[in-house]
Amino acid sequence: MSVEKRYAFLRRLSREAGELAHDFWRRRDELVVEMKGPQDFVSHADRNVEDVIRAAIAREFPGDAFLGEETSAGFAGQHERLWIVDPIDGTHNFLRGIPYWNVSIAYVERGERTLGAICEPAAGAVFHAMRGHGAWRSDARGDARLSVAVTSELPGAIVCVGHHDRSPDYRYLDLRRALMDRNVAFRNFGCAALQLAHVAEGRYDAYVELELSSWDAMAGLLLVEEAGGRVGAFPGPGGLTVRAPVIACANGIADALLDLVRTSANVTV
Repeated sequence: MSVEKRYAFLRRLSREAGELAHDFWRRRDELVVEMKGPQDFVSHADRNVEDVIRAAIAREFPGDAFLGEETSAGFAGQHERLWIVDPIDGTHNFLRGIPYWNVSIAYVERGERTLGAICEPAAGAVFHAMRGHGAWRSDARGDARLSVAVTSELPGAIVCVGHHDRSPDYRYLDLRRALMDRNVAFRNFGCAALQLAHVAEGRYDAYVELELSSWDAMAGLLLVEEAGGRVGAFPGPGGLTVRAPVIACANGIADALLDLVRTSANVTV
């Protein structure tokens, strides 16, 4: 099967998986009670959406490998054709009824990010890209090509700074202090993949996270690249199942931001 056929399949699958996740989200109050608690509910929703995505890929491309957040413990080694999936990214937002979460699906061929789609169900939008063909947003209005912001200097920029809610990491305090010293605004909306998509759209100027999983990052990084932005090397030397630093930004602030992150947070990006 050609990459083009996989791309058409990905766009359909992304929207279908987003609709399923959105149905869980709309019914969350009822289902939290049924599932005996919020954590059971979100785990059930995550697994259900991932299972549907995995089954669809297996039917259409039985020779392709799969790496999903919910089943990552069983993943082994590199594969020539690999799908990487986060069934619901932004689960805290999802549970609280905050409409800022997504379904992220990436396709990696021979180690290169090749296809990516991020469905934002609450907005009825799918952000998608194929390497060499630009990045796009598709919604009820049609298709719009994405382009990163034209911001040319750090002062006045808006940088999204993600962090893991359950693991305190005080390097972020140093990073935020360095951003404040340069009059940079920072945000964190609790959803890595969608913030990367919005960097590709030019809504924000950059996204930085010091440790991020491949299922959170791969689709969004391709979107930023195809929208004309700059991204740091990812994954890290540990491979696809080891969390690593992520930086993605508008070209005009790339050098300054990379230097700031390296020096303030003491990481390689």
